[in-house]
Amino acid sequence: MAQRDAGTLGSARGADDVAMAELDLPNPRRLLIISIVAIVLLGLSVVIAAGYSVLSINETAISAETERAQVALAVLLHDGQPDAAGASRLARDFVLTGARFGDAASMQPGEVAITVPGSETRLMWTPRRIGTELAQHLAPIRLLASALFLAGIAIVLNRLYRLARLLEARRRAAQELAARDALTGLYNRLGFDQRLGQTADGPALLYLDLDGFKHVNDSFGHGAGDDLLRIVADRLRGLARDGDCVARIGGDEFAFLRSPPTSRAELAELAADIGVALSEPVRLGATQIQIGASIGIAMGSEHGDDRARLVAAADAALYRAKALPGHAFVFADSPTISAAA
Repeated sequence: MAQRDAGTLGSARGADDVAMAELDLPNPRRLLIISIVAIVLLGLSVVIAAGYSVLSINETAISAETERAQVALAVLLHDGQPDAAGASRLARDFVLTGARFGDAASMQPGEVAITVPGSETRLMWTPRRIGTELAQHLAPIRLLASALFLAGIAIVLNRLYRLARLLEARRRAAQELAARDALTGLYNRLGFDQRLGQTADGPALLYLDLDGFKHVNDSFGHGAGDDLLRIVADRLRGLARDGDCVARIGGDEFAFLRSPPTSRAELAELAADIGVALSEPVRLGATQIQIGASIGIAMGSEHGDDRARLVAAADAALYRAKALPGHAFVFADSPTISAAA
C-alpha cells in the first residue's frame, strides 16, 4: 500500500511538472509569421503616410504658386497684354515654369491655369510639386534607412525565432523529463498513463512486482535497492520491442505495455522471458543475490478502449500471482497459473 501511495504521489508531482511544462509558449513558426505580418503592416502604414505627406506638400505648393500667379497676372495686365512676351516675363520674373497664354483646349496634363479677367484666355504653367521633388531627392537616403531598418528587424526576428525554438525544445525536454523515472530512466506512472492513452486498440499489459526486493532493502540498504532497480530496468528494457512501453509504476512495481498485434502465446512467452531475465543472479558489491517477479497479464482485446479496466485487470491478476508460491504469471481472464521461471 505504501508503494502505491508513493507511486500516486510521484504521479501527482509529475502531473505538476507537465502542467508547468505545457505553458503556452510561443510557437516558433507562428511567431515568425506574426512578426512578418506586423512588419509588412508597419511598412504599408509608413508608405501610405509618406504618400499622403507628398500629396499634401504638393497641394500646398501649388496653392501658393497659384496665388503668386494671380498677383503676377494682375501686374502684367496693368503694364501690358496677355501675349507671348508677357508669358515669358511671367516665367522669368515670377518663376512660373513654362508660363503661356491659351484657351482651355490647349491645356496640357500636369499644368494648372487661371483665367484672364474679361476673356476666355487662360494663363497656364507647370507648377513645382515640391513634395514629389523632395521625395525624389531623399529617395537614396530613404532606401538606405529602410535597408538598415529591415536589417535590424531581420536580426531581431532571427533572435526571436531562435529563442522561441529554444523555449519549445526546453518545453519538450521538460515534458519528457516529467514523464521519466529519475532513478531508472523508464517511464514513470505519468508517462505510462500517457503512453497507454496513445496506444492503438488491443494493447496488452503486464504488471510486475519484484519478489524479495524488501529483503534487499532491509539487508543491504536503500542504495543497493536502487542499484537493483536499475538492473531490473535494464533487463526489462532489453526485452522491449519498438512501440512497447516499460515503466516503473512505483517502488518495486513495473508495467510492461506491449503494442498490438499480440497473442496469448506471445504474452506467455514474454512473461516467461521476463521471469528468466529477472531470476538471473545480481551482484551487489561483494554479495550475489537472486530475485524473481510475480506477473499479472491483461489483454486489451478483452477490454476494448477501456484502459482503466485493462489496468485494473492486470493489477488484480498480479495480486493473484503474488498469492501463489514461487514466481508465477497469471492471466486476468483465467485461473490458470503458469510458472514464470
